[in-house]
This record gives sequence, C-alpha cells and structure tokens, in this order.
Amino acid sequence: TRSSDLAKLEFNDQKEIMGMISGEKETVPFSRKIIPADAKGMVEKWLLEVENVMIRSLHDVTEKAMEAYAEVPRPKWVLEWPGQVVICVSSTYWTTEVTNAIKEKGGLERYLKKSNAQIDQIVELVRGKLPKMARITLGALTVIDVHARDVVAKLTKDGVSDPTAFDWISQLRYYWEDNDVVVRMITTDIKYGYEYLGNSGRLVITPLTDRCYRTLTGALKLNLGGAPEGPAGTGKTETCKDLAKAA
Repeated sequence: TRSSDLAKLEFNDQKEIMGMISGEKETVPFSRKIIPADAKGMVEKWLLEVENVMIRSLHDVTEKAMEAYAEVPRPKWVLEWPGQVVICVSSTYWTTEVTNAIKEKGGLERYLKKSNAQIDQIVELVRGKLPKMARITLGALTVIDVHARDVVAKLTKDGVSDPTAFDWISQLRYYWEDNDVVVRMITTDIKYGYEYLGNSGRLVITPLTDRCYRTLTGALKLNLGGAPEGPAGTGKTETCKDLAKAA
C-alpha cells in the first residue's frame, strides 16, 4: 500500500539511533533513542523497534504541531514542521473550520475568502527565497489547499448548511480525537498510520480522484480491497498511492 521513505537513520557517536532521514534529506528526531547493541546482533529486533519508534515519533511531532498551529501565524508555521505533518495538521484544522463555517449563516462565504487569503500567503512565500525542503513542502501544501478551497467554493455555491450533508461527508476529512488523527470519508473511519513518508509531492485532486477515494475507502470499510481498472497511463496506481499517503 504505502512505501515508507525512511532512507537513512541518524546515529550519534555512541552508535545510538537518534532520528530518521528521508530520501529528500528531511530529518525527523525520534522521541527516544534506540540502542542497536541491545539487540545482540539480531537486526530484525532493532529494526522492529525503529518501526515502532517511527510511529510514536511522528505521532508526537503531529501533536506538537497541532498545538503550535493555533499559536503561530500560518506562513511561519508551515516552515517549522516536516512536510507530512504540515499537510496532516493543516487538513485537520481545515475540517474543523469548514464544519463550523457550515453551521454559521454566511460562514462558508467568509471561509472561502480566508481560504483564498491562505493560498495567497503560501504563493507569496514560494516567490521568496526558501530552502529546498520548504519548497517541496509548500508545493504539496498548495495542491491540498487549492483542492480544499475548491471544496469550500462548491459547498458555498450549493448552499450547504448541514454538516451531515453528503456534499461535505463525501470529502476526505481529518479529525483530532482522543489524541489521535482519524481520517473519514462518508461512513469510513481510518486511523492515521503515522508511517513516515518523507517530504514528497502530492497529486492534483480531480473529481475522478475523489470518486476513486470514495470507492476505495468504502471497500476498506467492508474489509475488502480495491483495484482501479482502465487504460494505461491514466493514474490508477498513483491514485492508490496518494490515498495511502493521505491515511
């Protein structure tokens, strides 16, 4: 389903593992150090520990980023966290804010203006001088933000005023519940995997992408699998990979 982009491990002078490095050279520190020597030469033992600590560490970084989002201006915040965490946390706040906007009279119109302003802020950042890693993060974030803005524009146009309306619940939504990220679409709930993906780009989301996501998440809800069918080179595999990245 999903290929982890944990390319290298960061060791200190005592041969203890302190963090992980992606193929793009993004570094995420571990929540606790790993001592491979304790495994007495059993490689699979400390590699399993690396996997568990990766999940724990990404959860901890996500939790800290959630708290920081409310306190730091967004253009500054997006440059301070790993790309994967930026998209996850930003999507979570977007879900909450849109849900609240749907309930308020004229809320969606106001939120549409805010969405456009947020995209303008990111475009402003991209035009300036940025480290390579931040540029990759902002590229992926812009793709997600533009789709999020388009969703809000459609909800506004259709006059949606109920958070349980199909137009809204059929979107990929992120929730922070019981100290965990939950991804929802229609009736499907998926616990976020916290598998480190590195800092990679994201696909532009078209209406067909959304329809594939709905079908595949619906299949997962029924403990089934899914395999898109169609002509070569249309993005079947990439769509599956992108849904895996999202969860």
